[in-house]
Amino acid sequence: VYHNRLRIGMKLQADPTIQYLLPDGWRRLTYNDLKIDSPYNTYKYFGLPPTPINSPGKRAILAALYPEKHDYLYFVADGKGGHWFSKNHREHINNVKKYRKWLKE
Repeated sequence: VYHNRLRIGMKLQADPTIQYLLPDGWRRLTYNDLKIDSPYNTYKYFGLPPTPINSPGKRAILAALYPEKHDYLYFVADGKGGHWFSKNHREHINNVKKYRKWLKE
């Protein structure tokens, strides 16, 4: 997904880059969090953050070096350790609704 977004000049909009900015550790993000003015905020700025935000494992490095070929531009957690992927914003919104429904269960 991130490779596809970079290729077409789309913002990464990566939640982990926002979590990296939070002084008190991981929590559910708010819309105000997405407005934090920092070069690490990939909701606000295009491209990659200025430095790594974690220490990736071997699988993550290999996935970044050799990404799968697909047309997905969005993903959201499925609540069970996986993700739902989508090719357009409308599909993504439907997946977000599924995730929010799962949160209420």
